[in-house]
Amino acid sequence: MRSISRVVVFAFLFGVFACVALAAEAPAPPAAVPAPPETPSVVPAPVDEEPPSVEPAGDEGAQPADEGVPALDSTAPAGKVSQAAKDRQTKIYENYERLARVMEIVESRYVQPVDSEQLFDGAIEGIMNSLDPYSAYIPAEAYTSFVEDTEQQFTGVGITIAAEKDRVKVVSTLEGMPAFRAGVQPGDIFRRIDDVPIEEIGTLDKVSKALRGPEESNVTITFLRPSTAKEYTVTLTREAIQITTLKGYKCDAKTGKWDFMIDKNAGVGYIRITKFGQNTADELDSTYAALVKDGMKALILDFRYNPGGLLDAGIAVADRFVDDGLIVRTQGRAGVHSESYAKPGDTYRPKLPLVVLVNEFSASASEVVGGALQDHKRAVLVGNRTFGKGSVQNMIDLDGKGALKLTIAYYYTPSGRLVHRLPGATQWGLDPDFKLPMTIENQIKLREDWSNAASGVPPTSLGEDGSAVLDIQLARAVEVAKGTVSKDADTKVVVTSGE
Repeated sequence: MRSISRVVVFAFLFGVFACVALAAEAPAPPAAVPAPPETPSVVPAPVDEEPPSVEPAGDEGAQPADEGVPALDSTAPAGKVSQAAKDRQTKIYENYERLARVMEIVESRYVQPVDSEQLFDGAIEGIMNSLDPYSAYIPAEAYTSFVEDTEQQFTGVGITIAAEKDRVKVVSTLEGMPAFRAGVQPGDIFRRIDDVPIEEIGTLDKVSKALRGPEESNVTITFLRPSTAKEYTVTLTREAIQITTLKGYKCDAKTGKWDFMIDKNAGVGYIRITKFGQNTADELDSTYAALVKDGMKALILDFRYNPGGLLDAGIAVADRFVDDGLIVRTQGRAGVHSESYAKPGDTYRPKLPLVVLVNEFSASASEVVGGALQDHKRAVLVGNRTFGKGSVQNMIDLDGKGALKLTIAYYYTPSGRLVHRLPGATQWGLDPDFKLPMTIENQIKLREDWSNAASGVPPTSLGEDGSAVLDIQLARAVEVAKGTVSKDADTKVVVTSGE
């Protein structure tokens, strides 16, 4: 068999290395960036979210045109490249040479004939897998279906997943969807899908693909529940993913309408946002107006188990509560990618006291919104430290030969906090003003209570049936919203209207 030309290898892989070489060598970003006047390396993969936008490779791609090119030394004479730049370029080409030689040896000496295209795909996939769990290579044959998912409704079981070291776990299940109805819980660990071990399935994107399929088709999944150290298996029937992003505290069994006033006497409203979707801000507008008309004096926003969704939708929600200033900054290696600011005309009036509930499964856009509200001192956060997913991915088309999904930036809150959890980090996500962890058992019961409420069953989370209060986080949020609790004697963090 004719061996692969090293020149061909160079030409094919140069574009890939140009996109990711610096990303692979990037130092950890600073803990904070200047603000102007978004476990163990855990990154959630939103199975049921729209994939990132597609960008072409090359000068118009996700990264500045000069990234990946050795920088010129400003102290060197004009037209000359510094020795450091020359050394770096030499090292890059030595690595290209080494990779080309490996592929040439494998093709010519391996005991069985090999497909050169598979060797190329394997090499690129290895590069992407060395970065972070959310960066991936999408081969040409899979790229078409991947793009189709961005343009039409897809079917699945309603699970958002994450990679944690060598495991894949559940971050959240969409209410009303198959996984939620079957009792799958956040934190459960995937062991097998249709009897194939997760280790054999491979990357996070491949696990995501295995969960999807034609509507009404079945998928059998085996999970490990850490709280019991026991495995369980469920067979789920795939459905078209339909998301209602706003829910109240209880639901009328006859009309199916949610009641968004949790304490009518005190005038405390309650809105649970399950995910930030295209219509979330519009739904919030009408719900907020109705609550004000009904006498709302304070509002609780519940972001617990919210895996994120569309960043623009999250920014729009934050804009409803922040008068002016920065909402979020995305920053990559070359500096600031984008900044989003509040628009004064979009702010709700009257400006009422606001409490935000978060927990360890609040991720991505929910962390962006919570961080903006906390930094602007517009809201008090109650619950547990958030997940820590604050990275931005872009799709880079490889001239019709597949695509790269590459992490290119991180989210930063207005004060400069990095939301994303980096390997070895001790600080990540959002720390609530009132930290109240809940046991796994109570979290499971709470999710069951939410499921029952959607069917019109009266909730019991706050002890309405005479039992002990199940949802201690919500109970505290109600107290804070009523202005009866301060963080401590020194800071006197209380909820006030600000006007």
